[in-house]
Amino acid sequence: MTTNRSTKAEYEARCEEAADLLAEGWPGRVVVKKLSEKFQVTARQARSYVKEGERLAKEAVPVHDRAFLFAQTFAGLQADRMDAREAGNINAQVGASKQLVQMLKLMSDIDPMRDFETAFMQAAAAHLNNNKGSIPRVRLSETGSEEAPF
Repeated sequence: MTTNRSTKAEYEARCEEAADLLAEGWPGRVVVKKLSEKFQVTARQARSYVKEGERLAKEAVPVHDRAFLFAQTFAGLQADRMDAREAGNINAQVGASKQLVQMLKLMSDIDPMRDFETAFMQAAAAHLNNNKGSIPRVRLSETGSEEAPF
């Protein structure tokens, strides 16, 4: 393995290559092995390429498309699970169930409301009181109205 550090451009190109391989459907561990052999780097460094590649691949798909793809894949896995059950193939049924569980773990990645809430809170943070200061107290008689509002 080499001890030379990659330039920023090389790092970005390697991360993009990792994203491309992941998008083609290669498992992460296979991508790590391919990148470490191709670029003569350690598996640890190749894993960092894959991690950044996963982020790039996720950002490349708009949120509404992620939701559609998720729903489509989830429905397909459910159908696969039921087909395996009818065929008596317990291994395939368990495999589909495991994939469904993995899909459920990805829900936070496609939740557009969470993204909206995060963006809103960042934009509104400067205007929020954040429990600092005190609440102004004003008597009804000081507002110019002598009558109670009821």
